[in-house]
Amino acid sequence: MTDLALPPRPTSSGTGLELVRDPAHGLSVTVRRHLDSAPVPEWRALAARAGQSPFTGPDWLRAVHAHLGAGEPLLVSVRRDGRLLAFGAFALHGGPRPVLTFLGAGGSDYAAVLADPDTGIPTGRLVAAVLDGALREAPGALFDLEQVPLADGQVELVSDWAAHRGYAVRTLPQATVHAVPLPATVAEHDAALGRHVRHEERRQWRRLAELGELVVADDLLEGLAELRARDPEAAADRLEELVTELAEVDDAHPHATHRRRPWRGASGRTLTEVLWSAPAGTVQLSGLRVDGELVAYALCLAGPRALHGYVQSYRARYSSTGPGTLLLLRLRRRAVVSGYRELDLLRGDEAYKKRLEPVARRTVRLVLFPTGQDLLPAVVDRLSLLRRTYRDELRRHERLGRSYDAVAGAAERLRERAARRRAALPAPRLPRLRRR
Repeated sequence: MTDLALPPRPTSSGTGLELVRDPAHGLSVTVRRHLDSAPVPEWRALAARAGQSPFTGPDWLRAVHAHLGAGEPLLVSVRRDGRLLAFGAFALHGGPRPVLTFLGAGGSDYAAVLADPDTGIPTGRLVAAVLDGALREAPGALFDLEQVPLADGQVELVSDWAAHRGYAVRTLPQATVHAVPLPATVAEHDAALGRHVRHEERRQWRRLAELGELVVADDLLEGLAELRARDPEAAADRLEELVTELAEVDDAHPHATHRRRPWRGASGRTLTEVLWSAPAGTVQLSGLRVDGELVAYALCLAGPRALHGYVQSYRARYSSTGPGTLLLLRLRRRAVVSGYRELDLLRGDEAYKKRLEPVARRTVRLVLFPTGQDLLPAVVDRLSLLRRTYRDELRRHERLGRSYDAVAGAAERLRERAARRRAALPAPRLPRLRRR
């Protein structure tokens, strides 16, 4: 038995939760199939202790799954003496063979299994306990884990677990992430900008102020939490008005026809729920107003290690004053004052990111499938993962999608037919032994 092994699966305790005990480290693993009873405060705290971004926390993932997600939630908690040490948020998808993805896949810039680094238990052991708990709920499942940071050690930990469990791993490049390193002080930040940039910034502030009464709002959500506690209906109305303003700014952007509209449709409902439910300080929404009109905004998520710039926009008729650049420079200074050493601009290759001389990092997609299978099950598994891995291309080529459905359906029917034939065969008769 390796260090990664768990004891045989126990019978259900009747609580609706699967409980696995690991005698090696005194760990208990609990699996839930719904989000209603998720340990939200503990989940938030663990994500912070693990140094992970808000994209791995409950406020983001619950909203994304509610409005953009697919599959059945599967939450794995690893505890010792009641304390949450590790956590995995997955979604279980049906099909010819079940597929496990991270919860919020497709709508999150980062994903990870959360593990407390200060427990005295190896992180690899905690990650293995989470993955074992998920696999016990879906035996033989395929894993399709998106947006795993290449440099934080999770790739190696998951690959090590897979090797002990008889899974092969494919590591596929997925996204490029741009991050701007920040100095220790605002003085250092401004000195690095250069005299010309600072002069141009002052000139643009003056030009913007000449257009009307200029208000810099560092927190467009100020007072919302207090109003929600006092009058939830009034708070909901105020948030709805703010989201409408944000969507109007996007509609008036100079490249609106080519940009995504984050405040419309399911994406808008997702972000609205995040603004409503996230603790104060986690979501930072700043903006510029001229004569009361919202001219530009920037939405950031505050993590334990970096400030993550999610989306920003401005109105085209103010573009000559550079409101987007002004707001970004102010945002960088506020991040420095708050102690951040990095402004993470997330995935995407927008031109403005490259002008900031960022550090480029990558995320990858980990695809895990069982080895040593017969030919037919192996082909079905490859087709299932191929369709998920290249789902965008398959959406553009309907014939490929229909071909997959036909092959997968035929394979499943062959499996069922073979099982029925085996069941119909008479039981083998053993030769009778003669007594001497």
